[in-house]
Amino acid sequence: MITAVIIDDEINAIKNLEKDLNAYPEVVILDTQTSATKARKSIVRYQPDILFLDIELSRVNGIELLQEIRPQIHHNMHVVFYTAFDKYMIDALRASAFDYLLKPYQTDELRQIIERVKHEKDSSAPNFEQSMCQLTGNSNKFAVQTVSSLLLLRHTEILYFQYSNESRCWLMTLTNMEQHRLRLSTKAKDILSLSPSFIRVNTDCILNIDYLSSVENNTLRCVLYAPFNHLNIVVSRRHYSEIKEALRVL
Repeated sequence: MITAVIIDDEINAIKNLEKDLNAYPEVVILDTQTSATKARKSIVRYQPDILFLDIELSRVNGIELLQEIRPQIHHNMHVVFYTAFDKYMIDALRASAFDYLLKPYQTDELRQIIERVKHEKDSSAPNFEQSMCQLTGNSNKFAVQTVSSLLLLRHTEILYFQYSNESRCWLMTLTNMEQHRLRLSTKAKDILSLSPSFIRVNTDCILNIDYLSSVENNTLRCVLYAPFNHLNIVVSRRHYSEIKEALRVL
C-alpha cells in the first residue's frame, strides 16, 4: 500500500489528481487540503509515503512550507512538487524533491512516479524513523527541554509561549497555568516547528490557536475560550494575516 496526501489550493486540480491516482489500487489517498495551515497539520499527522505539493499555494510557497515542517516528517517521504510554472524546477530540486510534475502532466509521467515509489518501498527495509514519526504524529506528543527538565507534552497541554526580555528567553505557559522557562538557545522557529497549532501573534508571543475563539476587530485583542478569557494577548498587524488564514476567515 502507498499512502498519499494532496495539497493544492485549486479544487479542480485536486479532483483531477485524485481521479488519476484512483487508477492505482495500491495507492490510498489519506487526505487533501487547500489551506496551508491545515496542510501542515495533515502532512505531519499522516506522514504519507508520497506527498503531492503544489508550489504556488495562496499566501505560501510550497517549498517554504516543506522546509518549515522538515523536522517533523520522516526523511524518506516522497515529495512531488507540481505546478503550472517550470521556473520553480531548480528550487524544487534543491529542496530535495523526489520528483516534479508540470501541469498539465501526462498520465504516463504520473505512472512513472508511482512505479518509482513502489520500487523503493519494495526494496527497502522498514524505516524506524518513519515509524517513530507516525507514532508521535498520531499522539501529538513531543519533548520540550526546559532549564530544569525534559517535558513530554501534547500540544493541547500548552496554552502559549511568551518571550521574556528580562530573562532573555521564552516562557511556556501550560493550560494548568504552570510556567516553564525554556533554554536560552530556544528560538521562535523551534517552537513553531513543534505543532501547526502554534501561531505567532506578535513579536513576543506564540499562541496555541486551538484555544483562540476570536480576534476583536478594533483592538486586535485575542479572545480565548474560558477559563483563559481573562488573558490579555494582542495580535500585531504584521501577524494578523496569519491568524486569519489559520481561522479560515471568510
